[in-house]
Amino acid sequence: MAEGRETEAVAERPVELAYRPAVGELASALRARARSTGAGRFQRRALVWTVAVTTVGALLSAAGSGHRNTPWPLYAGVLVFAAFMTALPWLQARHLHRLAERQGDIRGTVDDTGVRLTTAHSSASVDWHLYSRYAETPELFVLLSADKSAVGFVVLPKRAVADPEGVDRLRAVLDRRLVRADAAEAPGGPRSRGGAVGRGAGSVGLLLLGLLLFFSAFAAVRQATHPDRFPGIQHNTAPTAVVMLGLGALAVAGAWWLVRRMTAMRIVTAVLAVLVLLAGCAALYRVAPMLHCWGSARIARGPEGAYVCYDF
Repeated sequence: MAEGRETEAVAERPVELAYRPAVGELASALRARARSTGAGRFQRRALVWTVAVTTVGALLSAAGSGHRNTPWPLYAGVLVFAAFMTALPWLQARHLHRLAERQGDIRGTVDDTGVRLTTAHSSASVDWHLYSRYAETPELFVLLSADKSAVGFVVLPKRAVADPEGVDRLRAVLDRRLVRADAAEAPGGPRSRGGAVGRGAGSVGLLLLGLLLFFSAFAAVRQATHPDRFPGIQHNTAPTAVVMLGLGALAVAGAWWLVRRMTAMRIVTAVLAVLVLLAGCAALYRVAPMLHCWGSARIARGPEGAYVCYDF
């Protein structure tokens, strides 16, 4: 009985914190909040699709007959916008850090009654009913308010706790009082298993698509590389082959991105990606000597192996 009371007393002992806010941790907290809200996830997916569609459009425009009129400023503007949106959490973190720096060092305690934070110029006490869930990253815990957009959040860095045992106690308090924002995606959960199968299948599909595109690029310049079989002036298919190579590389990168957090699939994907990329390198070896004729409609290969460009 005495041992049980001692364990309970240890569990109920407040977790003490002492830290100074850092820009990187604030940016990580903002990204964790975005991953934990529907609006944040939608924004990330929309950004990825925007960059992918813009890249594909730029490649197709560059290979088309009207490539001289390609709206490069429009594509560049989209990419600059995507870069700005990607850097936005860091920019917001810089702004929040300037405000936090005026408060100086932060000290606090966390227990089953709530969170209490004190600085040289202010103090705050937060009850648990204001926050419904929390997200965990390798560096910190992020408490998220109950509204769908999680407008309010509290950052609790793990480095603020004096010892690893304190981090475990802090996590235990949060698990008792709040819900993990990623509980449905926790390892072993149904969504996690289903998502892993879907990502694995998607990765294999993208690798097969990349292989098909690389072979298509290889076939696109087949006539121009065999003047003995197909003599005379040929259509310049090198730009089309380059587009296929670019799309194939994007497919391989997408396959890796899907399984980047799955150790076993990541290794398998890496091996398959190397084999697929070897096919891409073989196609690029064929296409590279023709690239100086990018703006020409037709092309011919001379007896010495050099390519001559024709604009008629």
